[in-house]
Amino acid sequence: MVAAKTLIDGLRGEKIRWTEQSKEFKAQIERLAGDVLMATGFLSYCGPFNQEYRQLLLRNWQSENKSRSIPYTHNLDLISMLAEKTTIAEWNLQGLPSDELSIQNGIICTKATRYPLIIDPQGQGKIWIKNRESTILTSEGKDPKEFSVTSLNHKFFRTHLEDCLSQGRPLMIEDIAEELDPILDNVLEKNFIKSGKTLKVKVGDKELDVMEGFRIYITTKLANPAYTPEISARTSIIDFTVTMKGLEDQ
Repeated sequence: MVAAKTLIDGLRGEKIRWTEQSKEFKAQIERLAGDVLMATGFLSYCGPFNQEYRQLLLRNWQSENKSRSIPYTHNLDLISMLAEKTTIAEWNLQGLPSDELSIQNGIICTKATRYPLIIDPQGQGKIWIKNRESTILTSEGKDPKEFSVTSLNHKFFRTHLEDCLSQGRPLMIEDIAEELDPILDNVLEKNFIKSGKTLKVKVGDKELDVMEGFRIYITTKLANPAYTPEISARTSIIDFTVTMKGLEDQ
């Protein structure tokens, strides 16, 4: 009886906290549509821009939400909404800088539906991706060497692409200029054809299986490339360029 009374007295004190949490949860549900709208806008459109312009876009979207009476969180933290602290800490250990812009870039790189095209003059993004993919492959019991790195002018580029697609391996195409090989169009647009339980894609004159585990990353050393609207639509362009503010944060 004494133990039961102690338990009831303890739970009585928790009632206030549970009530407050319930109210906050209800308020979060009411704001969910506006918050998700800003999060999807961030993933879709903020990648090519620097920190200042990203903040400007978010303020504009907040104004749009307000004008259309869409509830939203006024001080929304997109980083905490889209990524766990443990995941960010793991990224930092893998070589991703700890400043806000770099973490946002990491979120876009891993969460966006389109394959990333990374503007990376200093090479920080490339180092992080290589380390991250090696960690993923090791955790899956695979050889980290299965992560293939190639370039558009490599004599075995097409072979590398076909092997990674059919064997479910990650691929990095590094140091591109301002154009992409048309052979990548169907892959980047994810024009996959479902055949039974497998997906297939047309690469040139071949129809290849798209195995689980296939991922593609594209990087460029150009600091200010001018990509066509078609490339911008097919890929998720992400600016990893190191800025003075980023260095200060790091």
